[in-house]
Amino acid sequence: MSDQSIGIHSTSKTGLETHLETRPETSNRMISKSRATVRRLPFCAIAVCACLWLTSSILAAPAAATGGQGGSSKPPKTKAWLGIAFEDAPPAKIPAAYQHPSPEGAVRIQQVFKGTSADQAALKEDDFILSINGATLAGRKTLLDTILSKGVGDVVELRIGRDGKILTQKMALSPKPEDMRSITKMLVGSAAPELDGKYYSADVGSLKNNIGKIVLLDFWATWCGPCRSTLPGLDMLYQKYHDKGVQIIGISSESLEDLQAFQNSSRHAYSLFNDISQITTRHYQAFAYPTLVLIDRKGIIQRIEVGAHPAEQVEQWIKELM
Repeated sequence: MSDQSIGIHSTSKTGLETHLETRPETSNRMISKSRATVRRLPFCAIAVCACLWLTSSILAAPAAATGGQGGSSKPPKTKAWLGIAFEDAPPAKIPAAYQHPSPEGAVRIQQVFKGTSADQAALKEDDFILSINGATLAGRKTLLDTILSKGVGDVVELRIGRDGKILTQKMALSPKPEDMRSITKMLVGSAAPELDGKYYSADVGSLKNNIGKIVLLDFWATWCGPCRSTLPGLDMLYQKYHDKGVQIIGISSESLEDLQAFQNSSRHAYSLFNDISQITTRHYQAFAYPTLVLIDRKGIIQRIEVGAHPAEQVEQWIKELM
């Protein structure tokens, strides 16, 4: 994937457990440059046209250095990770029952990624990680520094706060994917997570209410050039297949004001949904824009595709489920 085909997006204060570092001012320059680049892009009909969105808190810890004496370099080592997204939990937000002593607080799990160590160890959203290998968390740094010092397969012991009780869980660290978008496709074959947010155009209700229909979710952004290039095709598919039981829902986490302004000028016929909290985006692990999620009539995810694709290709995927 070339740099010219990626738009960097920074909006959220939450993120993934990872081992990189960025500064807000650097991120802002990247955003400005990438938006200008996106406007110059022609339509691209392949997955490399994804607009990646990253956040300064996603990039939360220093990268491991490589290299050796005499200028020789070692091959990069596969990084280990737990497989979670989390947010900082200051002391005021940690239940008193956990008696967490650090003034820097702990971390609260926002998402557990399917197939990772955390998933296999049955960690859950809203769990508090209070310590790792006996070391009380002084904010996220304790957690990230410990994981960074470990390798794939190494066992760590976590002290977890859940439902007012304290649990201890051991787990072997899994390899961190080089491309986080590969995590997205792990959802294929599972039940589609419910939407969390609100419609701002053509409300069709919950996904549960759409069981019996084929549902296509389009995770997109107004600033994403490849996203905008696919919108006319989605309109065409909606007009052609809506009466045959196909529902299309565009999902964006931008401000409602920006989205309504865009809709007022574009007038798309299919449903549009505002994921302002980014909860739905996290549940679908949509790390790049555009991301298409195709859900069958039973509510099961059958296909996830990242990047801009021609309407003819998307139409073929829909026909496969009809």
